[in-house]
Amino acid sequence: MEAIRSKFAVTLILGVTVLVGMMAAPAAGDGGPTYTIDGDPTDWGIHILTGNWSLNETWVPKDGVEFIVEDNRDPRWGGITGVHIKGVGSSYTRYYEDKVRHRDGYLVAEPYSDEPWDLEAKYLDEDDEFIYVLIVTSLDPDATGDYAPGDLALDLDGNSSTGKYGYEYGVKLGTNTGLSQGDIYYLPDWEEPTYIPENRPSVFNGYLSGGYKNGTATVVYKQISVDDNGHHNYVIEMAIPKLNVSMAGKSLKDPPTKTIHICDGCGNEHIDNSIPEFLSIAIPAAAVVGLFYYKRREQKGRGE
Repeated sequence: MEAIRSKFAVTLILGVTVLVGMMAAPAAGDGGPTYTIDGDPTDWGIHILTGNWSLNETWVPKDGVEFIVEDNRDPRWGGITGVHIKGVGSSYTRYYEDKVRHRDGYLVAEPYSDEPWDLEAKYLDEDDEFIYVLIVTSLDPDATGDYAPGDLALDLDGNSSTGKYGYEYGVKLGTNTGLSQGDIYYLPDWEEPTYIPENRPSVFNGYLSGGYKNGTATVVYKQISVDDNGHHNYVIEMAIPKLNVSMAGKSLKDPPTKTIHICDGCGNEHIDNSIPEFLSIAIPAAAVVGLFYYKRREQKGRGE
């Protein structure tokens, strides 16, 4: 029995070591993935330009890409519904999109007021130099008011007291909501969305005291050839230099937990990618490997 326990401990340690290596390794090739920032989602491994949007496989990306798909409403809430999954590459689970609270106090399903405000999906990857983001949306880049797209909000220090609402960096996406598309701001002055305040932040038009513009991300915001429920759809693709968001030499997978957030200007829809701390994934996974080994040895000892 003591020998089996020792084997279990060794296996657990080896499992953690292997997973550390997997998480620390670049996502693809030497230096990680490379994307052509042109608004074409094909190099992400997804098939939304040619596939059936009601099928999971249309939305599933290549290995290493973290993603959330929440096209139309969560099927639990009825109405116009669509694929709801989240995961990394081909490993994914059902995504449950909870209702949110309207400013008048009642709960609503997203996208509130349906397709014109739908954020269908968000994909996330990185290499040594860039954070890559791809968003599928119904919002026109030039729209204003309630139809305006939100800006990308980044909480990369895991500190809710840094920056307004905890998001210390922002990337400007809309073309008519102030500033220039692609601008990276430190300490943006985020707005609270009109109809669903809890989905904050939405857009920024300047910065707080101590804030400043800190470089430019490459952003392409492009209408695609697919309409959904009678409305145009767009792909927003971007490469954010890590050097300009205090991530040089770091990975999104490093602790603390980071959040990358997008919300419509009016607040009717939002998507968050929260990148978990490594150990919260690695240790339980390694424990499963070790437990399997232990059970197999135990069964062999009983002659099973």
